Amino acid sequence: MASITPYKTTTGRKWRVQYRDPTGKGRTKQGFARKSDAQAWAAKNTTAMGDGDWIAPELGTTTINDLANTWKQSWAHLKPATKSINESTWRIHVEPMWGDRQIKTIRQSEIQVWLGTIKKHTSGKHPEPTNEPASPTTVRNCHMVLAQILDLAVQDRMIPSNPARGVKLPKKSPGIKVYLTPGQLQALVRECGDMGDRIALLGTSGLRYGEATALRVGDIDFLRRRIRVERNARHTTAGPIYGTPKTGEQRTVAITEWVAGLLEKRTRGKTKDALLWTATNGGPLRPLGHTSFFAHAVKRCQGKDTSFPSKLTPHGLRHVAAGLMVGSGASVKVVQRQLGHASAAMTLNVYADLFDGDLDVVAERRLDDTFSKCRGNVVAT
Repeated sequence: MASITPYKTTTGRKWRVQYRDPTGKGRTKQGFARKSDAQAWAAKNTTAMGDGDWIAPELGTTTINDLANTWKQSWAHLKPATKSINESTWRIHVEPMWGDRQIKTIRQSEIQVWLGTIKKHTSGKHPEPTNEPASPTTVRNCHMVLAQILDLAVQDRMIPSNPARGVKLPKKSPGIKVYLTPGQLQALVRECGDMGDRIALLGTSGLRYGEATALRVGDIDFLRRRIRVERNARHTTAGPIYGTPKTGEQRTVAITEWVAGLLEKRTRGKTKDALLWTATNGGPLRPLGHTSFFAHAVKRCQGKDTSFPSKLTPHGLRHVAAGLMVGSGASVKVVQRQLGHASAAMTLNVYADLFDGDLDVVAERRLDDTFSKCRGNVVAT
């Protein structure tokens, strides 16, 4: 049973609750302005101890910095690229705001406000904040890091609930899918000059950019026109790192005779372990930015062809490849395998617009043919 007694302060009479916790240790909770408030708290506290939900108050003084060390130790199963994203998100956005805060003092409303104030940072080893709002992806990553750290506090019974759960997150803007005709892709490849083989590969096979830049000569089977996709290259502030493809699974993709011919020239004189393309330092190529040869080639294509899409990125060449594959009659499963999607359902969700034509084929050709045969077998009465 808890004991509720009054005591005097400089501002008047207050009430305290004295009780024993589940370990038998005597504890005191004071500062209640009214006896009824102390009684209500005591009743709630007694119920929590009886239900096994009681939390030692001093555990709430643990800081986010203290928990972050434990959180980082749980990364063993993560890919190097994911670890790099987590580390930079923590260092740039989360630690400066929450590192020194005691977990019991963090409120959900504070987190909601913070998410709306996160700014985009410059790239490089010493990123600086800009006046531009961070992208929805960055904001969601920031929330994920803080929420995962606070999840540890809930699991270890330091706080009763996670204040980061339940906040409203910005929606990711749908990616713009751009498709090219075979002629437009070939024109783009020509405009890219010596690097055209890389663009031809991306625009026909559906490889991710990091998968293409991690390719070695020995990954290509020119006889069967196949490529083994085993690695993915990603650039971080600490340098390039290699990991498995995005879905974690290796796969084999087909390449066209045209692309095989271009890549064969690229591999001449190289060992099987050599990268297909290399940067000046011998490592994998960096991502293509808005001032790269690719961006300038796209602009030249637009100047020569008014129907050439206005927005095309290196990653967008995956959409180009999907469009060309579907246009040539490839099934959903084939497109899934080429692109490395986790499931055919994902491929359909992303490229439902490309497969709309299949509905017309079913209705106009196959079902019409079926019912025509049925009508021919009906005997008039």
